[in-house]
Amino acid sequence: MYDPERGWSLSFAGCGFLGFYHIGVTRCLSERAPHLLRNARRFFGASAGALHCAFFLSGVPLEQTLQALMDLVRSARSRNIGVLHPAFNLSKHLRDGLQRYLPDNVHQLLSGRIVISLTRVADGENVLVSDFRSKDEVVDALFCSSFVPFISGLIPPSFRGVRYIDGGVSDIIPFFDTKTTITISPFYGESDICPKVKSTNFLHVDFTKLSLRLCSENIYLLTRVLFPADLKAGVGHAH
Repeated sequence: MYDPERGWSLSFAGCGFLGFYHIGVTRCLSERAPHLLRNARRFFGASAGALHCAFFLSGVPLEQTLQALMDLVRSARSRNIGVLHPAFNLSKHLRDGLQRYLPDNVHQLLSGRIVISLTRVADGENVLVSDFRSKDEVVDALFCSSFVPFISGLIPPSFRGVRYIDGGVSDIIPFFDTKTTITISPFYGESDICPKVKSTNFLHVDFTKLSLRLCSENIYLLTRVLFPADLKAGVGHAH
C-alpha cells in the first residue's frame, strides 16, 4: 500500500453527516496503528473529510469532535425536514463551530500537512489548497469545501476572493499519488479502509474518483450524507 521510504498520506472522503465513520476509523488507528497517523506526511480531505483532518491535526480530542458532530446532528434533526428547514442554518452552525473549536494558531498547525479539496464555481475545476496565512483562511477553506449548494445556502462562499463549493463535487477523495495514499471512506467500495460488502454484485459507479458499489447499503448511506440518522443508530455505527 505504501513505500516507507517515500512516506504515505491519508485521504478522508467527503461524506456529510457520515463523518462519524472517520472518527471511528481514527480512533481505531490511534489504538492499533498509531504510527499511520503520527507519521503520515499529509492528510487529504474533501468536505466532512477535510473538517475531520483539520480537527485531528489541530489536536482537538476525538471525543470533542464527536460531540461537535452530535450537536450538529441534534440540531438538524430537531426540525421535521432536517437540513432543508429554513430555520436550520447549516452554514452558521459550521462557521461558529470552526471558530469555537479550532485554535488560533490553526493555520500554523495545518499548513503543509492538510490538503483541502475545493470546487471552483467559475469552471467546476478541482482546487487543492494546503497553505494558510491565518485562522480565518483555514475557516474559509473548510467552509468552502463543505458548502453544499441550496442546502448550505444560495451564494457560494469565497476563499481568497474566489468562490468555491463542496470539494466533493469535483474530487471527493483527493490525493496526489494513489500508491502512497491510504483512502478512507464510509461507503462500500474500493477504498483501502471502508465497509466491506458481502454480496457478489460487482457493479461499480465512479463518482469523482470514489468507486462505489451499487448496493442497497450504499443507497441508504447516500441518503444519510445530508439527512442524519437518529443518534442512537448513528453512534453505534461509529464504534
